[in-house]
Amino acid sequence: MTPKEQILQEIEQVPDSLLTETLDFLLFLKARYAEDFPTPAEASQIAAAQAAYQDGDYVTLDTYEAEQA
Repeated sequence: MTPKEQILQEIEQVPDSLLTETLDFLLFLKARYAEDFPTPAEASQIAAAQAAYQDGDYVTLDTYEAEQA
């Protein structure tokens, strides 16, 4: 049985008052771990930046500083 199946089975046996606390805890966990994982848009930007870097499409610090002067 998967963890999701186990959770669903337990939910069926728990009183509603405990479900409210369970939901609050689940939402807390989702918010906490959402910060650790990029959104799909962020993941796309990260992949594009990595590809550009691998292709040599970047400015070195020396070049950047020279352009600012």
